[in-house]
Amino acid sequence: MLPHERSLTEELKDKPFAIVGINSDSKEKLAEMVKDGTTTWRNFTDEQSYGKISDKWGVRGWPTIYILDHKGVIRHKNLRGKEMEAAVKVLIAEAEKDTES
Repeated sequence: MLPHERSLTEELKDKPFAIVGINSDSKEKLAEMVKDGTTTWRNFTDEQSYGKISDKWGVRGWPTIYILDHKGVIRHKNLRGKEMEAAVKVLIAEAEKDTES
């Protein structure tokens, strides 16, 4: 999945699109992945001072993918590959249309 996510981040860099990762690895492992370019988008560790993000979002397995629209509404869960890319592009078009209004 990571190569696909990297290519989407690059392809859609000028669009209303962002990937935010919640990483279950240690802070050290996450720092390594950012440093070596494995992940090129914003990431957080699952351990936060206010509790695990995965608990708050009801994540039961890794990876869990939530696709939110520009209004913050979860529109899809666990799409991957071409299905994820198609859903993202539809939501980008919706966001761009709303900003034209």
